[in-house]
Amino acid sequence: MQNISRVVVSFVYYASLLRDTLEYTLPRDSYDVKFYEYKKNGIINELQLNTPLKNFIENNTNEKTDAGKKLKERLETLGHDLYSDESTVIKVANEGLRVDHAQHVKIFEEVIPAYRELNNIINIHVNYARDHQAETSLPQDELNKLYDLRLAANRFFTAVGFLSLSREIFKLFDEFQKLRRESNGERTPQSNFVEQDLNKLTMLLDLVRRDCMANDAIYTDAMDALFHAVEIMSGRRQVPTGKTFADCMNDANVKISAFVKDAEDKYKVVYPPLLNELISDAAKLREANGAANNNTQA
Repeated sequence: MQNISRVVVSFVYYASLLRDTLEYTLPRDSYDVKFYEYKKNGIINELQLNTPLKNFIENNTNEKTDAGKKLKERLETLGHDLYSDESTVIKVANEGLRVDHAQHVKIFEEVIPAYRELNNIINIHVNYARDHQAETSLPQDELNKLYDLRLAANRFFTAVGFLSLSREIFKLFDEFQKLRRESNGERTPQSNFVEQDLNKLTMLLDLVRRDCMANDAIYTDAMDALFHAVEIMSGRRQVPTGKTFADCMNDANVKISAFVKDAEDKYKVVYPPLLNELISDAAKLREANGAANNNTQA
């Protein structure tokens, strides 16, 4: 594996930790503590060890730009707010992992912008690999693997984003409607608060859609059904004749579920082999460095 490929796979690995953090917006009976620790270690250590992410941050922090510094601050804040011992959102307790489900919006507001930055970095490096293919002697089949990985990772994040955001939006909309009925249609501080959260989430949902690179039918079917339902909620569309809003939500849920399954299946075909190759290359490098050090000492 060429160095540029190792760098791209490393960025996709970090992005996957951010994506999988969205699982904490989906209420469950329990969460895997070991998987939480895996994500925590990755999100924190990649900023501290000699990694492509740390190198990128350092190379983009100088007198001309503070982009690297701002990215580091964003990721450190996310790590502190969601994965540190001081987190009020996710905590390891005696009975397992405890998630404050009243703070879902905070998770979305931290994860989605951070993922967007990682996605941009992945695009920069894949495009560099394409534009400098001759200089780096990157084989075409390896470049094609990077194309496939970029699309699969982007598509899978979009699917998880659609799934988690739609569930939260539909839940809050139901809560908003209930509050308005109880107040005979009048606005209240409670309904205004819920409406503000709805606006935040729909804006984040639109960002996820904008960044998606996919254009296949499974994606567009899910996207169209979801945004159709969201536009009904906002009053931009009427409920189709012969249907209820619940029908529209159910249609969106069915198509999003199909999109998630397809996106995850395709991601699992592309990503694990490249990650395993990256791990193997790293092990060989450590072994070679160890042998070189032993020879020097001898």
